[in-house]
Amino acid sequence: MCVTAVALSGSAWAQDKEQKPAAQKPAEQKPAATSEQAAAMDMTAMGPGARKPTNEKQTKKEVLEFFKQQEELGKKGDFEGALAAYDFPVYMATDDLKGVPESREYSREEYAAMMKPFYENMPKDLKMTHKPTISVLSDSLVSVIDDFTMTQGKQKVTGRNTSLLVKRDGQWKWKVMVEAGYGGMSAEGKK
Repeated sequence: MCVTAVALSGSAWAQDKEQKPAAQKPAEQKPAATSEQAAAMDMTAMGPGARKPTNEKQTKKEVLEFFKQQEELGKKGDFEGALAAYDFPVYMATDDLKGVPESREYSREEYAAMMKPFYENMPKDLKMTHKPTISVLSDSLVSVIDDFTMTQGKQKVTGRNTSLLVKRDGQWKWKVMVEAGYGGMSAEGKK
């Protein structure tokens, strides 16, 4: 799931440190709302008041099924199937061992180039367990905190990550993945 993508791509983030993101045009500034306009706003017609989940139980069931599908794709080594479950561009964030945060946006091509070697060389004895906590923000936005255990041979690691899923064209997809401790790592996973 998210931890696999983040864990195996964390060291690749460091490889991209020299690259600078393309300059973006500044967004056109709109004038601030006046106090009369702010008082007249109907807070139930926009924002969270207008996008309340209609069936949280069903949404959580769908998200758990999505996680199961992702795990099966990983076990099968279906890289293209896994890529289809991302809403590109995606955003990844981490921090280094000193607590300095870093983040980056990835296109499909960039993400595939970074992840394919890790995906193809996934350790056969890697076992993972997950305990996701799903927060339904709306029928198309879900935040997931995953408490996980990752075991390979005699090494056992526990941790937590978070992700944002979006529902696009009726399908849940990864949009944002965040996990601590991968910043500044080499491709070999060493500082």
